[in-house]
Amino acid sequence: MRILIVLFLLSLVPALSKAQSTDAPQGFAIWSAAHIKEVGDRLEKELGDKKIVFETLGHYKGHSVYLVLRGKTSDPEFHETESDIQIGVRGTATFVVGGELVNPKKLPRKQQRGSAINGGAKFPIGPGDILHVPVAVPHVAIIEPNKPFMYILIKLDEEPLE
Repeated sequence: MRILIVLFLLSLVPALSKAQSTDAPQGFAIWSAAHIKEVGDRLEKELGDKKIVFETLGHYKGHSVYLVLRGKTSDPEFHETESDIQIGVRGTATFVVGGELVNPKKLPRKQQRGSAINGGAKFPIGPGDILHVPVAVPHVAIIEPNKPFMYILIKLDEEPLE
């Protein structure tokens, strides 16, 4: 009889686990370290010769969360309405922020890209470092050859996708 009771109680564990996971409010998300590692490993395989690969972790009203892998330095950018929070995951880079965008070209979603940044402050960044880039501030991550940099990107007040 005790064995039957134990088996019955053990059979409830999966149901209880499922109930707990569905109790979270709509819009709640959690990305485990194991999931970030899995996605990061996949992005490293996809990177090849590209400047950037990414996976969208979640889109929400006014903001989104991405896992980004940069393999090469991209053109500096400027967001007219969005701010960024970046959290280093793997690798290192030099982050340049501030100054003036050189030869700015307007892009969709109220963004601009340029050929360089005049001035700006430089910061070494790596795993665990957290950056906040304010609205309308030029920025770029300088990537050393063959040394990709991975980070979680949270775009705040994100312009709608077109």
